[in-house]
Amino acid sequence: MTTIHRKFSILEAGSPRYVLARKKAIGKSIYLGVAMAYNSSGQFEWACSSYDGSEFETHEDTFIPNPERTVPQQLEKLNDTIIEIVRDYATTHNYRIQGVCIGCDEETAKIVSKSPELKDPIRSMCTRFWFDLDATPCIYTLRGLSLTEEAASAARKVYDWFTPQFPGNIPRIAVDPETNEVLVDMDSHCHMVDLHHFEETTDKPTWDRLLALADECKQRKLKILFFNSTPQGGGVALMRHAMIRLMRLLGVDCRWFVAKPNPDVFVITKRKFHNVFQGVAAEEEFRLTEDDKKLWIEWCEQNFDNYWGKGKGVVDDADVIIMDDPQVSAIIPHIRKLNPNTRIIYRSHIEIRADLATIPGSMQHDLWDFLWNGYIKHTDLFLSHPVAGFIPPRVPHEKVALLPAATDELDGLNKKMSPADIEYYRRVFNRCAMDQGSPGISHDRPYVIQIARFDPSKGIPDVVEAYCTFRDQLTAKGIEDDQHPQLVLCGHGSIDDPDGTVVYDQVIELLGQPEYSAFAKDICVTRLPASDQLLCALLRGSFCALQLSHREGFEVKVTESLSKHKPVVAYRSGGIPLQIEDGKTGILVERGNTKGVADALTRLYTDMAYYQRFVDELRTKAQDSKRQQYFTPFQSVNWLYLATQLAFKGNDEAVANSQPQNDVAGTYMGNGDIREWNAKYVREFWQDSNTVI
Repeated sequence: MTTIHRKFSILEAGSPRYVLARKKAIGKSIYLGVAMAYNSSGQFEWACSSYDGSEFETHEDTFIPNPERTVPQQLEKLNDTIIEIVRDYATTHNYRIQGVCIGCDEETAKIVSKSPELKDPIRSMCTRFWFDLDATPCIYTLRGLSLTEEAASAARKVYDWFTPQFPGNIPRIAVDPETNEVLVDMDSHCHMVDLHHFEETTDKPTWDRLLALADECKQRKLKILFFNSTPQGGGVALMRHAMIRLMRLLGVDCRWFVAKPNPDVFVITKRKFHNVFQGVAAEEEFRLTEDDKKLWIEWCEQNFDNYWGKGKGVVDDADVIIMDDPQVSAIIPHIRKLNPNTRIIYRSHIEIRADLATIPGSMQHDLWDFLWNGYIKHTDLFLSHPVAGFIPPRVPHEKVALLPAATDELDGLNKKMSPADIEYYRRVFNRCAMDQGSPGISHDRPYVIQIARFDPSKGIPDVVEAYCTFRDQLTAKGIEDDQHPQLVLCGHGSIDDPDGTVVYDQVIELLGQPEYSAFAKDICVTRLPASDQLLCALLRGSFCALQLSHREGFEVKVTESLSKHKPVVAYRSGGIPLQIEDGKTGILVERGNTKGVADALTRLYTDMAYYQRFVDELRTKAQDSKRQQYFTPFQSVNWLYLATQLAFKGNDEAVANSQPQNDVAGTYMGNGDIREWNAKYVREFWQDSNTVI
């Protein structure tokens, strides 16, 4: 019979402490440590410690195996036992488990490492915490005089890895101080998913191709590097975290490096690179000066010399290097000099106004001329969003391939959530909103949402205007105010984006204008900390989503909304029309037509049969298959295919200057037109196994 040493207190429903716990606005954050030991009798002893930053509570137990069951079956039962006990403990006390550290002592770790039948169930326990309890799990080797001491140590460890003052957070981003490599998932100590989770979300032909390409990379010992400016905030960072996570599970040598942040440089790269390319900064003050160029070049060169240059073990022996944005592109000539045999891919991830870049003397023309002639032209391949209007002049057609942005179905932004999870994060959002003087989300009213950075290109004033017109239309139909949906405007910040505070302040000022003030009490405007699950829950709880960007590359928030079966009303901007099937999965409106947006919202809200047609279409297997190309496994096939084709190592016929003759007839321009460009999606190369690049 199982021996109980100490156990968590489970509150009885209706007891005074249970009732008191239910009255908390937000569940108290706790952090768990689980310590395990495998003894000579084949028994697992385990202890779990709960820590809130000041106090511990401990549960100890011994799991005696059933000899009629296999070891994996027994450990699966142990997993069920631990999850059930912890869930009951947290639920009855109204605690919220933010993170859990699962570990064992060195002796047990050696036993586990040599036995997959022990190792796999322990890793499975981690994923159970992630998917079942929405707790970020970590694995670590522990030290202590007893299991309870090890469990307490594990709880303190995971507490230190988080930012405890904010509930619903993700672990602190870890960066190697020697090389500025992003140590994804706390250098693999976080274990949220296993390979089979990715397989379950991917069709078989794509999955088989991924495994084959991963095997080729390992056999040829290819080393793949990504470079960009920041490890957190924005689409580039979220894609890299997910992809590196999958690459590690596949055993592929793929690493990601970021620059040391410099706020003065980020003002240049955001306002004089990003905003100018998008055409949202027209004033002459945003033209790049010689002093700007000097500062930016010095910053890039310092990063290269200090972290990635000769003798650092980074660029020296890399086979394929991807420059993920223009911010650090000044290192390209230095890469070429240090490692002439490496193949370099430049990924252009923003909307570049190619029409303006062709006009001599324009800010876009001069900026692109500076970046192209000095740096980007030295790359082997130019990857663009699948919009020909984003491909600037002087880029040879034969060097262009198309690659849309992606997101991840299994990370905090997209994983499935229970109604209790969604309600918890609604309360977290309301606390953030209250702290910023904004109204929160009502418990009994639907809401429309736009999730985006507070950026000049995101069309936030248009969202406010369209929403107010929508409200007027509902009133005209005789619908009472308390039945009108609210509006939620929110998003994360990024360390390389100095515009966030400026645009946020402009929106708050806008809501004070007489024409909008009547509706301000129902407009929730909030800048949120880095919590992926918070954004996921807000989107899952919404009625429908908006994306009224005036300039947009390929918006992953549209993909994320559609994958959650939320119709999207969006402007016909940039790559968005490639993501939405107008009238089937969302509604496209011409840029600036806020009344058209309001009309679309009104019909979706007042005609439930019409709304349900969108939802039903988004739930179909056909739509699910279409969306797969925008998720991590499919995107990883694209990258590994490029790496295996371009890298010289183990491939004497590697080429990068020719495309097959059967290119697509044309490419979407970004304004509704089709342009003869002869650019080809990366996926078309590997789906046609007879072609190479």
